[in-house]
Amino acid sequence: IQANLPLGLILGQSEEMPGITTVDEVGEGSNAELAGVKVGDILRACTACQVSMEMPTWQLMAGGIGRPKTSRMMWSVDGKVFEEVMEALISNSMDPQARPVWLVVERIED
Repeated sequence: IQANLPLGLILGQSEEMPGITTVDEVGEGSNAELAGVKVGDILRACTACQVSMEMPTWQLMAGGIGRPKTSRMMWSVDGKVFEEVMEALISNSMDPQARPVWLVVERIED
């Protein structure tokens, strides 16, 4: 599922399945609702951004600090601490191209 920031949802950790992140609430009219996220969905992976310093060799030799480079990746949330999952989702706001967040969810139908 692709959704723009802000997502407009509330996540929680499953009490029945430790280490599993679930969607507890979806705001009415939110980007998450428009993308099709539903209460009870299990979040399995999401995009995350990481900033590193890119440094050409000549800058290293001159003692420079380089320039920031943002990398975007898919990140598995299974078994991760809830705070790490939230940090990964929030990191999408650092994407210089402001691309939508990718969410991989598992939906258990009743």
